[in-house]
Amino acid sequence: MGEKSLVMTFLNEVGARTSVTLPAVKDDVTPEEISAAMDVIIEKNIFQTTGGDLKVKHSAQIIERNVSEIEVR
Repeated sequence: MGEKSLVMTFLNEVGARTSVTLPAVKDDVTPEEISAAMDVIIEKNIFQTTGGDLKVKHSAQIIERNVSEIEVR
């Protein structure tokens, strides 16, 4: 079974990287949608970090992971 997660990385007030990971990202998400979501996160200031508010978009990645269940009983 394949799993996809969206990892959005920001720089906070002290310039440190902070990542937000969202599981179960849809297959057809666009770079524009991701960028817009990151803008909203910065604008609404909804996450708190030890280095202060999130200030700048740094990067975004979609991570794909394959999981194979194994019956062991």
